Amino acid sequence: MFEVKTLKDNVFLFQSSYWQLNSGCVRDKEGWAVIDPGFSPAEMERIRDFVGEKGENEKGYLIYTHSDFDHITGEPYFPQAKKVAQSNFELCSKDKQVAHIKEADEVHQLERPEFIFPSPDITFDEKLDLELKEETISLIAAPGHTRDSLFVILKNKGVMFSGDTLSNIEFPLIFFSGEKYLETLKMAECLIDRYDIRCVVPGHGSDAQGKKEILKRIKDDQQYLNDLMGQIEDFFYMGLATMEIKSVLREVRYRGDYIGAELMPVHEKNIELAINEVGDTL
Repeated sequence: MFEVKTLKDNVFLFQSSYWQLNSGCVRDKEGWAVIDPGFSPAEMERIRDFVGEKGENEKGYLIYTHSDFDHITGEPYFPQAKKVAQSNFELCSKDKQVAHIKEADEVHQLERPEFIFPSPDITFDEKLDLELKEETISLIAAPGHTRDSLFVILKNKGVMFSGDTLSNIEFPLIFFSGEKYLETLKMAECLIDRYDIRCVVPGHGSDAQGKKEILKRIKDDQQYLNDLMGQIEDFFYMGLATMEIKSVLREVRYRGDYIGAELMPVHEKNIELAINEVGDTL
């Protein structure tokens, strides 16, 4: 069921009925920003109409936390918005992401206008501030899950949208770099204190309320990645073959539990990427 939740004054969370995908909206008297609107056409129409009800002003931003297919489908519904992304956004495999959208639409029997991969109007490398009248939106590069991942921080509200990082329903998915992912998690700890973040909204799952829950998610993800990445170099020096290393790392736990059969293929992809990444440094 598509749900709308008020996080703070003028800050809203929309959760899709697909993959518990979260979209966000912040608005004030002179502007608004929408974050990762998705996923079905009907759901995006509701988000578009909601923005209109709250005052569709001249200054509007459409922010992509990263270029995965389920986060980029909103452009046709916000044609007047300035599209904002990290500078590596356009380096992703565009054809692959469009193919994923078509596949998902077929599986879920969704009818969507022909989709064209979005081209951002505004990009940045490390950090960018977007100014509304009553809110500063800070975008900070947060690579790891993907090369172009970013955090969205509402400075005056203490809210952070974290993209596909810090979810309560999935362990870290490494599509780019495990080492960069660990650096991003360390940065997240600093950002939580610097901006007094009290609410984190991941790309999928439930929002984390309060610093205790936020820091627990950070620690859980750090533990998984350290258990995954930290053993590989030792295994290489011990002379273990790649297949032996993969077998051992299949037993890595997340939040104290073994990875189940449903998510094991994703965990195995993490293992393969981590082995390649660590091996390249030896």
